[in-house]
Amino acid sequence: MSTLHVENLKGLSSGGNANKIIVPSGQTLDASNGFTAPAGHVIQVVQTANATAIQTNSTSAASTGISVNITPSSTSSKMHVSFSARTYINNAAREHFFTFLRGSTVIRSGYTLFSTAGAIAAMTYLHVLDSPSTTSQITYSLSHNVTNSDSIGYINPNGASDGTWSLTVMEIAG
Repeated sequence: MSTLHVENLKGLSSGGNANKIIVPSGQTLDASNGFTAPAGHVIQVVQTANATAIQTNSTSAASTGISVNITPSSTSSKMHVSFSARTYINNAAREHFFTFLRGSTVIRSGYTLFSTAGAIAAMTYLHVLDSPSTTSQITYSLSHNVTNSDSIGYINPNGASDGTWSLTVMEIAG
């Protein structure tokens, strides 16, 4: 194996690929050898998705069982955590709350689906940007609850006919 030592790489200043350094298809830059992505670039993406229906009538945060594990490559990385699903609450004047957790730490709560006139279904999109400051594996998860135990809050109430829910975590270079 050969090693090429350089201080800077610079693309050609003219032509169809001016000011670009091109990594050929099928090739990657290996971060384990010291390569660091420029700030703001996506380093890795992990996702879990499923079509199962999940419900709760708990008035305190209850696990949905939805989680993903990710190992940050740098302590300066940020994690963009997002969740999407069809959600439903079955009673008027009730709320369905959602909370993002990193391990057991709440990183964002208070997302709601609120009904004023009976049952309501909606597409729900939740996002948060987290700064975990670690290179150890972490678990992101979602919990949910309702305001009154006489209500039921659902994620994908009709299972596969509602499509899939997904929890996605993108590591962004800091």
